[in-house]
Amino acid sequence: MASSSSPSNLSAIFPNSKITPLFPIPTIYSNNYRKNTLRLSLSCFAAKQQTGPVKKRTSPNTKKKKKPSNFDANVGEIDVEVEEKGLQQSSERYHPLPLPKPPAGFVLDEQGRVLMASNKRITIVDSTNNFPLECVIRRVFKSTRGDDCLLLCPVDMPVQILKSTNVEGWAAVSDDEVEAILPTAAYALAKIHMHLVYSGFCYTARGGCCYTEDDIFEFRTDDGEDVDGLPSEGIEITCFHMDGSHYMIYTPSDPLLFVAVKDKDGQLQIADDELLEDPAIISAIDEETEFNALVEEEAALLESLLGERD
Repeated sequence: MASSSSPSNLSAIFPNSKITPLFPIPTIYSNNYRKNTLRLSLSCFAAKQQTGPVKKRTSPNTKKKKKPSNFDANVGEIDVEVEEKGLQQSSERYHPLPLPKPPAGFVLDEQGRVLMASNKRITIVDSTNNFPLECVIRRVFKSTRGDDCLLLCPVDMPVQILKSTNVEGWAAVSDDEVEAILPTAAYALAKIHMHLVYSGFCYTARGGCCYTEDDIFEFRTDDGEDVDGLPSEGIEITCFHMDGSHYMIYTPSDPLLFVAVKDKDGQLQIADDELLEDPAIISAIDEETEFNALVEEEAALLESLLGERD
């Protein structure tokens, strides 16, 4: 299914933030992934450059991790043998945590076993450039006024680019510079077996992305405040040099979500500002946030029981 939308109707929502950025994109929330949105944010951020450091988490853990995507972590019972110095110390039985309503297309039984899984995807089209963005359906619901709504998440990883201003500071790049550096950025991703996609609404990257704790960073000013228009936390994918400047390609830690609404002709349109305040949409986003949080909690618990965490 394909749908087009105007730039003013773009709604990119990060469930962990309800802050509206200062740049003039009325229906985009804390992060900015559409290409035009990226450029507006970049211009705004360049005028207010971050002189303080981009803080990275420091941890002795150097284990490689895969960039998480939205998934169902439903695991059956596992017998875990904990041994130390060759002697068996204890045996624990792992029980999966109760999960809220799973994403659309998945049916689970009371024990959390998957009974049915759908691979249906939706393609929405950016009317400004006719580029498609392939998405998975996370939630299906109705607004309080009866509109059929979908909560969508891009299949590929949304990415953005920052430019180094000094040893530790990063700033956004200008509109023209984004266009100029994209071929070099694509090559930097290709070197780590990833592919830059000129998709609708946002730039995305396709392929596996491994990272360590040291690759996770926070956007903060010198005063420790959040940076307007940028996520609070991101994951560095790779870096590259061009014409004496240093650039970083990153993806936010929180998933990028779109709210789409079926119009009277059955076509999908990106939700407008007014509809985003609908309690049913807020509830769907909260439900998705709760699901993702519990999935991460369950994964951390299982990893701890298996003795994989340092």
